[in-house]
Amino acid sequence: MPGYKYIIWDWNGTILDDLQMNFEVENTLLSRRGRKLIKDIDEYHEKFQFPIIRFYESLDFDLENEKFEDIAREYVLEFDERFYELEVFPDAESIIREFKYKGIEQIILSQTEQRWLEKQVSYHDMAYLFTDLLGARDIYVKGKVGIALEWITKNNIDTAQVLMVGDTLHDFEVAETLGCDCILIARGHQPKEKLLTTGAVVLDTIEELRRMVI
Repeated sequence: MPGYKYIIWDWNGTILDDLQMNFEVENTLLSRRGRKLIKDIDEYHEKFQFPIIRFYESLDFDLENEKFEDIAREYVLEFDERFYELEVFPDAESIIREFKYKGIEQIILSQTEQRWLEKQVSYHDMAYLFTDLLGARDIYVKGKVGIALEWITKNNIDTAQVLMVGDTLHDFEVAETLGCDCILIARGHQPKEKLLTTGAVVLDTIEELRRMVI
């Protein structure tokens, strides 16, 4: 792999270890409605997809009688209330710090709303490691492609110098659209077998990324 000038990181499930929390929050929302719960992480992995509204359609939410936007707001409030229980993956911060000191510019690209993203990254005292934090303009999680393209164009970035690191098929789709390399980490919101269908490099931990970048 070539030397990279930029690394675009996904946040949730890649740096932030929040898979179990998301599983629990979705079941909290379903339980309040008396709906069928997600059985386990395997079922969560099976159904998780983008755009997020399709994920909710695959669960037992009654979207004919309740607006997705209302569920999304409830989810954000529930997640934020419990956010302080979460940690970043143990291998994430040290490697991101190492890449920074090697002169690689690093960016977080997330479907978390911008203010929440800034709050979460700052809480973990990691904001100084990143050149930009690129979050969504609202909480309805429509996709990251537009956000990424805007950043690429604004900063006149050569995408041949960019590596995308994420944990979902959508992260690969973003990389494909940008025309940059992609490495996926198989411990987040989608399972390894799905990630492997992309043909991208799929790793089990961020630690394995070090030898591929430096």
